[in-house]
Amino acid sequence: MEAVSAVNNFSLTMQRDFNASKQAVYEAWTKADALTTWFAPTKEMTTIVHEMELTVGGGYRFEMLEPDGTQHIVYGEYVELNPFDQLVFTWKWDSDEQKVNSLVTLDFTESNGITNMILTHEKLASQESVDLHSEGWTGCLEQLVNYMAK
Repeated sequence: MEAVSAVNNFSLTMQRDFNASKQAVYEAWTKADALTTWFAPTKEMTTIVHEMELTVGGGYRFEMLEPDGTQHIVYGEYVELNPFDQLVFTWKWDSDEQKVNSLVTLDFTESNGITNMILTHEKLASQESVDLHSEGWTGCLEQLVNYMAK
């Protein structure tokens, strides 16, 4: 079940449960071949992983393509990698003229084969940005649920 549990100070927190181990959910976020399968707000979009250096300080660059060819490019660097427990990375949109450097934290806990993931996206520029990211993350997490169910 997904719920937006906090939207304040230009941040958002979302929670989702997966019928999978936390290792499997963590790996869905940290393996390029997995990300190309689910990492987009809709199943109609295509994701390309241009860069993914999974080390602290390593960079990533992902491109999400809409069916009409519209590109959405996000990039950043990995801040913390605590395998199977936590993943923290910066988040910037290539199209953002302000180049806001926000921060995404994923926390994973597992109980009886169910993994609870809490996504916190903070340091966003405005309430409008919170709303847009909330919509995008909701779609991405739905795609991840479908990916994990396969």
